[in-house]
Amino acid sequence: MLVLYISYVDFQPTQSGSATRPQKMYRAFLEEGHEVKLLAVSQNRDHLKRRKQAVKELYAWLEDHTPDLCYIESPVYPILWEFDRKLIRDIHKKGIPTAYFTRDCYDRFPEMFPGRRDLPGKVKDAWLRRQRVLTEKTLMCVDVNYFPVMEMAQFYPYPDKRALPPGAEDRLADSHPQPNRLVYVGGIVNQYGGEALLRAFRILNEGEETYTLTLVCRESEWAQIPDELKGAPWLDLHHTSGDALIPLLGAASAGLIIGINDYWDYTVPIKLYEYMGYGLPVVYFHNRPTDRFMENCPMGVGADKTPEAFAEAVRSLLADPERWESCRRNAVSALKDGNLWIHRVRQIVRDLLG
Repeated sequence: MLVLYISYVDFQPTQSGSATRPQKMYRAFLEEGHEVKLLAVSQNRDHLKRRKQAVKELYAWLEDHTPDLCYIESPVYPILWEFDRKLIRDIHKKGIPTAYFTRDCYDRFPEMFPGRRDLPGKVKDAWLRRQRVLTEKTLMCVDVNYFPVMEMAQFYPYPDKRALPPGAEDRLADSHPQPNRLVYVGGIVNQYGGEALLRAFRILNEGEETYTLTLVCRESEWAQIPDELKGAPWLDLHHTSGDALIPLLGAASAGLIIGINDYWDYTVPIKLYEYMGYGLPVVYFHNRPTDRFMENCPMGVGADKTPEAFAEAVRSLLADPERWESCRRNAVSALKDGNLWIHRVRQIVRDLLG
């Protein structure tokens, strides 16, 4: 099968999950045996000339080729340039079945994700809002619009909306859990609740047992954490990415999911699937999509959004070997029964051609 795959990022090693996940999706198409025509050039202004040229070359390719389907991974921003939006409309006019995956809905929560306050920032925000309107108008012609969870889909007017969960990689062979070692990878400022996480571990380590927190975050975000929460002997801090994460995740006995504002009730934590790839039980702050997932696949323990509740959830999971083992089995089962990247590819093919 010939697949046209459109992305808005360059495919290269990067710290950003928004750039690495489209690459994993590309590899999954290839692993499933599909031939893939790839458009993967950043849409950022610095790469505008390259992006234009790549789209021009794709139009020339489409004169001689008709892909069986087209799959598009959204950028972090809306689609910025009219020539990219026109490309989607022209693909639709050719009758090529097309799907678009919207990865987040930050724009629906402007009070939680405010734009810049200076004048150039306000101008930029107004321009981005306009591009967002034009993007959503264009996406009305797409056959299937995918979202991580249906809770997010309610914000958008598209005629055919479906859930397409982020995929996971099978890393079970790299998992060698160490007792009382937990891992968190991701953002720690503002809406993420990094301070609550660190306070929870301070509570956990007030007793005789030691609970180690492997924390992987951006150095710029760590600089915003109060000094009183730094330097603890139980903290294993890293600013890394890519393959360097494998031994850190592999050594953990559980993965942690945080997020303390209302935004998290409308999206799925990507880390849930990353931890699943290692068969890790999870401890998480309650949110609707994760709670709903756990009803079908109980692979972790939820907690109210306080350091005390989170600390107790960690303690209750690790103090009960049978519960921990059950959560681990469920994580492995969920990984193999429909949450690998190839399962995501198969769903797209079924939805567009089945």
